[in-house]
Formats: sequence, C-alpha cells, structure tokens
Amino acid sequence: MKFDIARQPLIPAFLTLAALTAAAMWNIDVAQGLPPAATPAADPAFAITLPEAGLRLFQTAHPLWSKWIAALLLLLAGTAIGRTGIRYNLYSVSTCLPIPLFGCLVSGVLLNDQFLAATLAAALLTLALKNYCRSFCNGFGFDAIFRASLYLGMLPLVDPAALPMLLMMPLAILLFRRTLREATVALAGLLLPGLLVAYINWGAGGSFTALFTHTAATFADGPLAGLFASLPLQELAVLGGMAVLDLLSGLFFLSDIYAVGTKARLIFIFIIGTLLLAALTLCGPAADAGTLSLLAVPSALMLPFMMVRTHAPVALLFYLLLLGGALGGVFLH
Repeated sequence: MKFDIARQPLIPAFLTLAALTAAAMWNIDVAQGLPPAATPAADPAFAITLPEAGLRLFQTAHPLWSKWIAALLLLLAGTAIGRTGIRYNLYSVSTCLPIPLFGCLVSGVLLNDQFLAATLAAALLTLALKNYCRSFCNGFGFDAIFRASLYLGMLPLVDPAALPMLLMMPLAILLFRRTLREATVALAGLLLPGLLVAYINWGAGGSFTALFTHTAATFADGPLAGLFASLPLQELAVLGGMAVLDLLSGLFFLSDIYAVGTKARLIFIFIIGTLLLAALTLCGPAADAGTLSLLAVPSALMLPFMMVRTHAPVALLFYLLLLGGALGGVFLH
C-alpha cells in the first residue's frame, strides 16, 4: 500500500510539527536584542506596561522560558488547526495534513527578534478561527462566539498591525447567519480585552484612552507595504510560493465548490476571508516579520484542499518543497 502524503495520519503529522518546532527553537538566538519597549516610559498617560511591551520585556529577561512557551503555543495551535479540518470535514477525506503544513509555514517566522509575540499572535488567531467555526451551529452559540471574539480582541494588544483582523467578527456573523443577540455577545467579547487594559491603566493613574491612541498611532506608523521592502530575498520567495499555492487552492475550491457540504463550504469561505484579511494586514504600515505568522493559520487550512485532489506525486512534491523551504529558512537563517 502506497503512502499518500495528502492523507497523512496524526502521529507522523504531529511528529513533523514537533521536529520543525524543535529545530526553530534550537536556532533562535536568545542573545539577540529587542527593539525598545512599545510603551513610552516617560509618557504620564501610561501607568502600566502594555501587553505588547510586556512580551518584549519578558522575552529579554527570560529568553529560555520564552522559547519553551513559544514551542508549546506552536504545538497547541498546530493541533487545533488539524482538528478543525477533521471536525468539519473540510477536505472530504480524513487527513491531519494541516498540522505539519502549519509548522512548515510558521517555523521560519519564529527566527525574528519577536518570536514570542509572533507565536502568541498565531495561537490567538487559531483559537479565534476555531471558536468562530464552532459557533456555526443549530441554535445559539453564545459561548463559542464570545470566546472567539475575546481571543480576536486580544490580537491587536499583542501586535497592533493585526487591527484589520478584527473584521473576522462581522464576517463570521454574516456568513454563519448569527442572530442579533449573538452579534451583541460577540461585540462584547471583542471589546473586553482592550477596555480591561484601558481601565487598569486608568485605575493606576494613567489615561483611559492612551491604549487606543497608542495602538492607532503604532498601526499607522510607517509606509504602506513597508514589510516587503525589508524582507530578505529568501523570505520573499517563500512568501511568494505560499501566495501561489493559496491561489491554486482557492481555484480548486471554486472549481469543486459543491463537492463538500454546506457547512464545510461556508467554513472554507470564512477561512478564505481570514486569509485575505491576513494578507491585508501584511500591507499595513506596522507589519513586521512577526506578522507573517498570521498568514500561516488560514494557509495551513487551505492548502490541503488542493493537495488531496491532485495526484499523489504532485502533492508529495508540493509538501517536500514546503518542508525544504521551512528547513532552509531555519538552518540557513
């Protein structure tokens, strides 16, 4: 019996993710310096350290702990992505291929100087996407849609460049036909993290609006699409290859759109919308190398749709190219 890479079972899929994670963690330079903290220390409007700056400070003070936390987040996020594909039967076959694909797409991102924030952002986006999909159910899905929006609301606190990703909430409500009451609960979950940090800052003697003005200023700081000018040629090639494969997967989905059930079809459309929002985020002024981790989440769910529908040697070729690119990015960094 021939082994079909597109119908990869759980154990080899998870072991591949674990190996890529270990390789990335091993090659991270813990002695590298970080940019200055994001919170202006001398500004009286800030009485606390904002989450984005706190992550930088923690990574600088505890680099080894940061590597362990980042590795755990990566493994949990990859497993959650794989379970999402199986639970909603997105590919019409049972496969854990999204798990190693996520590792291939995100491992090179971890080598930037803010690997902890990049991994946490990917994990938050994964949990948000997973719970929005769970909210697509008969009856009310208050719990799932609240938790999804809560995770999504935390995302700009970790990476201000991720502000466009907040549009995932109205997209999920419209696609999954949620009620006005569920939309109200989702909005409450989305606003809660920011309001909580702003309230704590105000209670400690700072300004209530400081968080929002600082996040907006950070998001708008820099030229549009400045990330692409700063990336090395090797990472641009990987990003271009990922874009081509995502486009092919989208075309495969459009040509075979009625081969999956209605629920799986709408969830896949939601994943495509998430991918477009992640691509829009990369074009923002504040995007950096760590923001690329957001693109890995929807891409890992999209690519298997194409790979299970191509011939096994072609799928194996695509897989080996992605795996080779990931290993090259890790060891040749």
